[in-house]
Amino acid sequence: MASIRTARVLAAVAALPLTAALCGGVALADNGSFANDGSNAAVATVGGSGVGGANSGNSSTTQQQAVGPGATNQNTSAQVSGSALTAIDQSDHSVAVNFTPFFW
Repeated sequence: MASIRTARVLAAVAALPLTAALCGGVALADNGSFANDGSNAAVATVGGSGVGGANSGNSSTTQQQAVGPGATNQNTSAQVSGSALTAIDQSDHSVAVNFTPFFW
């Protein structure tokens, strides 16, 4: 009887690595795009920024993203604190930034 119990204990101990492998999980993050080789894909989010509704103090958030050849983005933002009436000039001024490879 003791040998049967010993065999059962050894079998249970031997099964522990298999149990850990089957019950263990792997986390994988994906951006949800269907980009192939040579393609670009990106995701940008703003979570928990605190901007929304009525803001009586300082509050500001910005999000920009441009991915891939020919991609552009443009942003105008303004922030005012403690002023009743304020004129803000958000006229459209663009700046071009060209990236070139270091090695051809």
